[in-house]
Amino acid sequence: MGHFYSLRLAAALVLPVSCWIPSAMAQSGETDAVQPNVIISTNIGVVSDYRFRGLSYSNRDPALQGGIDAAFKSGWFVGTWASTIAKNSGSHTEIDLYGGYASEKNGVNYSATFYGYVYPGGSGVNYFELQGKVGKTIGPAHLELQLDYTPDQWNSTRDNLYIGAQTSVGIPGTPLTAKLRGGRENGSYNDKWDWEAGLSYSRRWLTVSASYVDTNYHGADEAGRLGSAGFVGSVIASF
Repeated sequence: MGHFYSLRLAAALVLPVSCWIPSAMAQSGETDAVQPNVIISTNIGVVSDYRFRGLSYSNRDPALQGGIDAAFKSGWFVGTWASTIAKNSGSHTEIDLYGGYASEKNGVNYSATFYGYVYPGGSGVNYFELQGKVGKTIGPAHLELQLDYTPDQWNSTRDNLYIGAQTSVGIPGTPLTAKLRGGRENGSYNDKWDWEAGLSYSRRWLTVSASYVDTNYHGADEAGRLGSAGFVGSVIASF
């Protein structure tokens, strides 16, 4: 149903390049820099608890995750990402298929993405979602707003809306980045608030993160247990 925060769309747009598929070289007599038409990136990692919008999808246990993305020079991108999960209607795996368009204008970056969530072996749990994001970098801080809409589908009783905001700030003189995030969900997948505060360390292709995650959903049902406060650690390699 979604990625741990350090992956998702950022994987398609920000991760280091592993493979360049270049455009034709310039026909002039000078040696021009190669302009890539598409950048291919991959990532693999492990998290101590797979959280999505505050809820644990791994039953508060570790999860193995990874993905591959292609970002095109035109602004279009496609990708896939997968994670182990706790048993979900017969499935122990989540596979996300997504594609969209991202660009920037007047210092504001924006994107629109279609997500398809597939659970192999599961019964009646696959669904799709639409997402829009806008963001802006101000000094060392990057601010971002997102809206996710899930239409009423065959496996839900109504539609679902999630509105979120986050900021990440690079700490000057260090390889550390601090992050704050919060969101409000209303609809088919629980009515709740969730929030997160974290710190990440990046060195070349490796990112190590730790965060505190919580929600205001503490009902007596299973979702209440999976939405209670907890610390989440991750180690992610990007190529």
